[in-house]
Amino acid sequence: MIRYVLAAMLTVALLAVAMPAVDSGARMNSERQLDAGIAAIDDAATSLADNEEVTPQGHPDPQRVVEVTFPESTLTTKGVDHFELVPHENGSYTHARYVLEDGTTREEVVDEKIVWNDPEGNETTELGGTGEQRLALLLLEDEDGDPIVVARRV
Repeated sequence: MIRYVLAAMLTVALLAVAMPAVDSGARMNSERQLDAGIAAIDDAATSLADNEEVTPQGHPDPQRVVEVTFPESTLTTKGVDHFELVPHENGSYTHARYVLEDGTTREEVVDEKIVWNDPEGNETTELGGTGEQRLALLLLEDEDGDPIVVARRV
């Protein structure tokens, strides 16, 4: 009988020691997936701005399509509470921010200004949910005739 009690106590102790490591690993897995998505957005936006030109009316706009994977909350990953691309008001860059379900917050800089849906606006791009999300990045003209990267859902 004592063996069973000791085995149960040992199991509980091992689980108590292992759970923080599992939790940390889940957070790191989610951060890795989201950081890869931000890097893909940064690469696509930079490539679009550096290698393409705005096309005349009636012609297809240059674009890049990026897939970002949003992890769901499991034992090996943390879910995403909030993900946004915030264009800097007076700069030519964007803040990429996300918050995981456990409260972990990260922010990175994307080298191009990315606005949501309207080249003449300054709207924040907000994404969420779980699974793969597709985002089209288009090169359009802003109100001054300068090229700007515009994000739209695919």
